[in-house]
Amino acid sequence: MKYNFFLNLIRKVAFIILKCIFFIRVEGKENIPEGPFIICANHRSYLDPVLIILIFDRRVYFMAKSELFRIWWLAPIIKAFGAFPVKRGKSDIGAIKKAIEVIRSGNILGIFPEGKRNRTKEIILKGEKGVATVIKATGVKVLPVGISGKIVPFGRIRVRIGRPMEFRDNCMDNQEIVDTIMNEIKELILK
Repeated sequence: MKYNFFLNLIRKVAFIILKCIFFIRVEGKENIPEGPFIICANHRSYLDPVLIILIFDRRVYFMAKSELFRIWWLAPIIKAFGAFPVKRGKSDIGAIKKAIEVIRSGNILGIFPEGKRNRTKEIILKGEKGVATVIKATGVKVLPVGISGKIVPFGRIRVRIGRPMEFRDNCMDNQEIVDTIMNEIKELILK
């Protein structure tokens, strides 16, 4: 699904503004598949979902922590761009069902498997298993995305889009699937 005219205009203007503040380099756009898929990216800052929304021309539906939907001015904005709430720290069956519905409707789902922003010195955190549940339920491709660089004015930000990964008919357990995805994201960051 594409963004409507108004949201698309906001995206274009926001990207121009961000490119004036940061040096943004995007690599691997040729790897973006057709049809539904899941974007799995590392999560270092509040800017990460914005970058993905601006880079991908089709609408990306994101799982976002439920606390964001309690902020009166932010909730309508993130809902307009396709975010839906997930309760962190526990298994949120409602959010998993919504994620599966997004995929089965032919859309793109965006997930940060780390489950929270990485504020450590580690390159990447261990991924949560919820994304593997969605992958197994839908058989959809996973598009790994590595975001690196400094989120400071005039800092260099690189968004590297990897090749789609498939886990169809795979006998891996959920943690193995997530670990494989996280390792691929880490490789994209380090390249």
